[in-house]
Amino acid sequence: EQQAKLLASLKKQWDEAIKKDPDILFDCPELHALQTYKAGDYVADLALIDKLSKLAPATVERLDKMGLKWNDFSSQYVGAIWPRCHDAANYTSGQGYIDTFRHTIEKEKLPVTILLQTKADELIKKDGRVVGVKATGPNGEKVTLNAKKGVIMTSGGFGANVEMRQKFDKLWGGKLGKNIGTTNSRAITGEGILMAEKAGAGLVDMGYIQLLPVTDPENGTVSGICQGTAIYVNTEGKRFVNEMGRRDELSKAALAQPGGVFYRMCTVKNARINKDGLTTLGIPVETFLKSGKVIRGENVEDLASKIKVDPKVLKATFDKFNDFCRSQGEDKEFGRPSCAPNIPMYEGPYYAELRTPSVHHTMGGVRINTNAQVLDTAGKPIPGLFAAGEVTGGIHGTNRVGGNAIADALTYGNVAGESAVK
Repeated sequence: EQQAKLLASLKKQWDEAIKKDPDILFDCPELHALQTYKAGDYVADLALIDKLSKLAPATVERLDKMGLKWNDFSSQYVGAIWPRCHDAANYTSGQGYIDTFRHTIEKEKLPVTILLQTKADELIKKDGRVVGVKATGPNGEKVTLNAKKGVIMTSGGFGANVEMRQKFDKLWGGKLGKNIGTTNSRAITGEGILMAEKAGAGLVDMGYIQLLPVTDPENGTVSGICQGTAIYVNTEGKRFVNEMGRRDELSKAALAQPGGVFYRMCTVKNARINKDGLTTLGIPVETFLKSGKVIRGENVEDLASKIKVDPKVLKATFDKFNDFCRSQGEDKEFGRPSCAPNIPMYEGPYYAELRTPSVHHTMGGVRINTNAQVLDTAGKPIPGLFAAGEVTGGIHGTNRVGGNAIADALTYGNVAGESAVK
């Protein structure tokens, strides 16, 4: 019923928008919700998705008022499905969100105390209510935090916990061992989920683990210079997938290539490099070139020789891809729907970066409702316990849409805060 209502609302808005401007880049919360629901194979909680999509624009506005400045264009990251991702203009990484909140706390003199290097060990329950947290300080001292209103868990997933990955995985056939890297911090090991479970929380979708297809084979990091939907070419010089597809589809296709690796390629015109020669993470492109993480060729033949690919094969791949992009017709090979104007590989210099999939996001976690209350195994709220972000499950289903993690964490983080103070 809720899906039908979203579809009806989407159709009405679409018809009105296209009638006014046939060339508009259309978007609305309903489209965001339905794409998220479909991309997760319809197993997520649509009520959670609907609330996320409706409140996400307000999250953007709230951060803007707090001092985070957004670029005046939208982007489309790997697996994002639609160009609705927002990039900060005054920060180069996710640290910008943390800094924005920290600066707001300092500017407004908010009564917030931050304890660094303090590990949460256990939730404290009294008469069925979560009333605090037991923790260990940086020098091994025991710390007890008492909560008057509630405890909000935002401890992340378990992408860096190989044992948990192997235990819960339902998508990758037990292949997420130590040989598969992770984009996550080494601290993202799932203790928060286990703490909540010990306190009676129900878990949901724990078997759904996402790989990001475009990571560094040596360390699993996501740093690089090419746009997410740039052309993907295997070590034989051939395309092998619709680069705008779902992350699970991209990762499966990548792992099926020789050696489980491929090259993401771009040109100087469509690389994510600013006028100062820095990437979106603020790293000089020369750093990547000197380390060999990025290979540069002045022309197709030069690039092909450096990555040991047959120049004729690579040129044929580029020509076929460019013909599709130029005509915006049908990608008969892999069904890619479109090309952004700066994506075609018309002229050099060209760049190639070796990529492979790594564990990126765990879609499962503690079960919550639309008020960010943690639910027990019977589906009832646990008094005093709230959660947001990757520690939760039920929002992304089997496959998270690119860009939705930050929207999820910041939006439901706000919902959790509002719920806790009521």
